[in-house]
Amino acid sequence: MNRSPLRADEILIGRVLTLDDRGSRAEALAVAGGRILAVGSREAVLETRGRATVVRDLGRATLIPGFNDAHAHLDGVGLRSIRPSLEHARCIADVLAVIRDMAAAAAPGTWLVTMPVGVPPYYFDGPATLAEGRMPTRQELDSAAPLHPVYVCSPNGYWGSLPCHSAMNSLGLRLNGIDRHTKPQSPAIEIVKDAVGEPTGQFLERSLVNLIEPDILPAVPRFGYEQRRDGILRAMALYHQRGTTSIYEGHGSAPEILAAYREVWERGDLTMRAHLVVSPRWRGVEEAGRVMRDWLPLVRGRGFGDARLRIAGVFVAHGGDPCISAIQHKELDHVGWSGVVQTTNTPEDFEALCMLAGRHDVRLHTIASDRLHQLVPILERVAAHYPIGARRWVVEHISRSRPQDLQALQRLGVPVTLIPGHYLWKQGTPFLGLPPEELDHLSPARQLHALGVPVSAGTDAVPWDPLFCLWAMTERRERTTGRVLGEGGRVTHEVALRLLTRAGAYLSFEEGVKGQLVAGHYADLAVLSGDPLETTGDALLQLRCLATMAGGRWVHGDP
Repeated sequence: MNRSPLRADEILIGRVLTLDDRGSRAEALAVAGGRILAVGSREAVLETRGRATVVRDLGRATLIPGFNDAHAHLDGVGLRSIRPSLEHARCIADVLAVIRDMAAAAAPGTWLVTMPVGVPPYYFDGPATLAEGRMPTRQELDSAAPLHPVYVCSPNGYWGSLPCHSAMNSLGLRLNGIDRHTKPQSPAIEIVKDAVGEPTGQFLERSLVNLIEPDILPAVPRFGYEQRRDGILRAMALYHQRGTTSIYEGHGSAPEILAAYREVWERGDLTMRAHLVVSPRWRGVEEAGRVMRDWLPLVRGRGFGDARLRIAGVFVAHGGDPCISAIQHKELDHVGWSGVVQTTNTPEDFEALCMLAGRHDVRLHTIASDRLHQLVPILERVAAHYPIGARRWVVEHISRSRPQDLQALQRLGVPVTLIPGHYLWKQGTPFLGLPPEELDHLSPARQLHALGVPVSAGTDAVPWDPLFCLWAMTERRERTTGRVLGEGGRVTHEVALRLLTRAGAYLSFEEGVKGQLVAGHYADLAVLSGDPLETTGDALLQLRCLATMAGGRWVHGDP
């Protein structure tokens, strides 16, 4: 045990998984000044007790390092609790009852906007959860609120499954200029019409990115700054309930999201360790060069901030749908649920932006998805000029992969974040027809870990429970068929747990102070109802987080 003359603020007795280099277990740990003071046997740790020390015997509970969600989308989760919910609606009459109550409490002309129809957090079945099997029509919505514009919003396609459904009453259609002649810019949006060609008030959206509002619904209220700020506060509590003490937003955060985090941080209310990446609003390579040179000096290198909030680097999209980008660029301030500025870049523009980032020492993050084979050659050319591995550029969201591309990432030295829940469970259907050897390399945590690539895992908020992500990595079971997507891709429970706790610290240059329950590290930990290394199969989904500590402060539960 590491000894110290300091006296502990708290001593926690229980089963301790340190996740140190040896995978050591302990019986107790001591906390002082927001850091871990000592770890070891019960008797040895109790030697750090002073007159004011609080001693907690947690019985058979298991203490692990706090989860570090390496792709969190925390701010978007908070927004989902702001609008009135329809999750208990089982028929159109139930939906209308909610809207009548809203109308009774709001001045005429005020927009009434609800959450989607369906069961959160996924809304997989949408209107199929209603007895009528459809969304309400504009006439039905008119009957509940004739003097108010009404919008039953669409879920984000990344939450659930396509198509996404929404609905609007007659006043809402009129305020948005929707009539029989309206034609969306996006082919993924359908304005449902009746037998004579008039809009029914129902919409279908077949894009993972929400486009309907920036495309054809300019009058619908957007999320305001205060809502985004309050959403962060709400979401922090939800993530702490799952044992998460750190997040990494490598997909980027739009300027208003960064500002909201900063306000929460300055007020002393930021209980989550948050490492954020800029999601820029530039409109091309030339403007990007000026922005990196003139406006992004603070996010160069390791960025700026402290142990609670740090902003560093920039997200740059590789590829993407030009139609989506064109629609989003009509209203760049509107980033919807995602909090990310949607952009696209040709391979040539992406490489040019990489070179600019290298020149200005702006750390770059990008999403590979199923295009890792296209991304790797570009990174290799950039690495010939700039040390992108040492600067810890990040490749995220890998789905399909090839052995030679993973070996290239090893040579480049760039860290990787994976989203197992998205590709292995939620959106695994497109991969069911792949041959076994390709399935083994889907979301390739096992292969990257074996190669020594710094790899971590995130929830992508689908759902935001790290234990579900751990289950997805170890079971690799697709949700609609129950099939295992690649037996050769399974990782051990210990590797999966490390990817969700210790590994993420490397992304924020904090591997020396975060991610292990060892002396000197931050006192960030989760108290679980059972041992995740000894709990197998679906029993993992029954584990609960009993309490969460961040920086020596209990932020969830009663230990």
